[in-house]
Amino acid sequence: MSGRKERKLRIVDHRHCKICGKAIPPNQEFCSENCRSISERIEARQKRMRNLLIIMYVAVFLIIFIMLALRVGMS
Repeated sequence: MSGRKERKLRIVDHRHCKICGKAIPPNQEFCSENCRSISERIEARQKRMRNLLIIMYVAVFLIIFIMLALRVGMS
């Protein structure tokens, strides 16, 4: 080394808001109520989509099962 002291920077313990990415204290998930409400809406939309996909998978499975059952019954 060249004789200079290296300064070590200490980063303050923190997290980042899940929505906007701002630095926040480690005991919080969101920086504001606005970000919290946005997150709740996103989670509700994801839950609806997940439920819709499950219903669609079941419906497709039932249609295929019924078609196969009718085909076997006709033979």
